[in-house]
Amino acid sequence: MNVDRKMALAAFESYAKEYDLQDVKVRLKYDHTFRVAENAERIAKSLSLPNEDVDLAWLLGILHDIGRFEQLRRYGTFQDRVSVNHAALSADILFYEGLIERFRKDTSEDPLIEKAVRLHNVFRLPAMSDREFTFCAILRDADKADILRVNCETPRTEIYDLPEEAFTESEITKEVYESLLDGTNVDRRFSKTGIDFVLGHIAFVFGMVYPETLRIAREQGYLEELLSFQSHNPDTQKKMEEIRSAVHTYVERRIRENSTLPQDRPAE
Repeated sequence: MNVDRKMALAAFESYAKEYDLQDVKVRLKYDHTFRVAENAERIAKSLSLPNEDVDLAWLLGILHDIGRFEQLRRYGTFQDRVSVNHAALSADILFYEGLIERFRKDTSEDPLIEKAVRLHNVFRLPAMSDREFTFCAILRDADKADILRVNCETPRTEIYDLPEEAFTESEITKEVYESLLDGTNVDRRFSKTGIDFVLGHIAFVFGMVYPETLRIAREQGYLEELLSFQSHNPDTQKKMEEIRSAVHTYVERRIRENSTLPQDRPAE
């Protein structure tokens, strides 16, 4: 696929200007989009993909959260569980409403683009071809790496629409705690408290497919910042120390071994 980056950037800028970029939540997703695109490009290059595929990975980053702006306008929140599946909404706006026409002239990769955008937030990727998996995994990895940043640079109270004490005073739900110690991603259905939401994002590292993504996460320092969360709840603080050790061990091993996560593992 021949990706015209200038065309895609102009289309994204034009679309984003339809929303209030002075709104902190709109700006959050605007900035997030560019960082995910950069992460996707870096991950694709680490895999020695052809230049056209690197461009495609970058384009997926630009497109992946296009529905977030409309989600916020319609529902006033980014929480999918109380509004709409933002990944599905992004794919629908692009391919059912035709917004994709503004981003590309070459239609040859449309099925792959729709699949990657629609599936970038599912708990587990379904069966698919190796090529589809590569791009779905690149996008999901790139997104996860930047969500760690967002959770540090943006107040938790704004992201989750919860008061600060919902994080500092809360207990870790049993299933969430066990998932972290087992080295698996957290099923969002088990997240009930403020600290659960924070830990759910920390657990993203267990679903990062490519070692380059883990390098990005380590370099940024945001993972470490999240792991250093100080709870006022003694039991939560004790468990956080155990989780911190488990995450450190996992990340360092994966980077040292330069290992790609097997495809049959949960991806989020």
